Amino acid sequence: MDSKIVLNVAKEEGRSRLKESYHNAPYKLTHYGAVNLTDHLEMIIMSASPGIMDTDHLHIDVHVKEEAQLKLFTQSFNKLHPMKTGASQHTDVQVASGGILHYIPHPVTPFKDSIFKATNHIHLAEDAVLMWGDIISVGRIYMKEAFEFDRLHTQTKIFRSGKLVFIDNQLLQPKMQPIQKMLFFEGYTHQATFLFSALFAQELKNELDEILTVEYNDISYGFTQASSDVVILRALGSDGELLYDFLQMLGQLCWDFTMHKLSESKEVEVIENVGAELSPVVAGTVVTEIAVAEKKSAASPRKRRASKNKTEEGLKYA
Repeated sequence: MDSKIVLNVAKEEGRSRLKESYHNAPYKLTHYGAVNLTDHLEMIIMSASPGIMDTDHLHIDVHVKEEAQLKLFTQSFNKLHPMKTGASQHTDVQVASGGILHYIPHPVTPFKDSIFKATNHIHLAEDAVLMWGDIISVGRIYMKEAFEFDRLHTQTKIFRSGKLVFIDNQLLQPKMQPIQKMLFFEGYTHQATFLFSALFAQELKNELDEILTVEYNDISYGFTQASSDVVILRALGSDGELLYDFLQMLGQLCWDFTMHKLSESKEVEVIENVGAELSPVVAGTVVTEIAVAEKKSAASPRKRRASKNKTEEGLKYA
């Protein structure tokens, strides 16, 4: 089955509004929580299907316009059922100038013999901000289907101002690759990826260096700066929900940091505007002071001495 989800967000009267949306069966796109509770928009993708079946193809199109802010959620785990041909999902994202997108979907769980490819093409304007998550599982652990899927391929590309700045490409074929011998998952059953892309990514990396210093018993993670505007974090664990909550925590941390940076930039802009408005007055004052100084310098030596003596006398009796 071919399915499509379209989401278009724009900023109006200081708030991000849903301008256009489309979905067909088995998916549904709806508001997540109260519509006017926050200045940003929160939407959730829901599904009436038990999961992705063979020959299913889903296309997601998200457009965040100038200065709009969107948090996109999912309803539940994405289950990949047994397949012969395969299924696919393609996500196309456009984030305009000043726009912000936060999207951390639930983990993907591949059943035995499943075949799936997910591609994400994310196009960011020069000053757009992205928070993106992805979690994959080795299979249904309690059904003894670890690494029993046929093929799982995920590819994410981030473009900024039309230039490719980051690509993450993972291809897992357990029946052809010695994944367990390679210690790819290091004994864990889930892998999470978190991406943050912004012009101030280096500043966030510096903050994470100080914040993420705690070692967790159930999660092993590491992070680095992949490029000048991209920070990537990888985490391994044995609980999909735990990793999902971990990425949501990171996403909220990055969201708060982004709001802080935006407030800082607005304060700087206000100061610059005030300075620009005051500059003619300041310039006029300086010119007047220079003219007065030149006039005083042209006075006779006798008058200057008298003025000096008068000043000294005044100071003596003060």
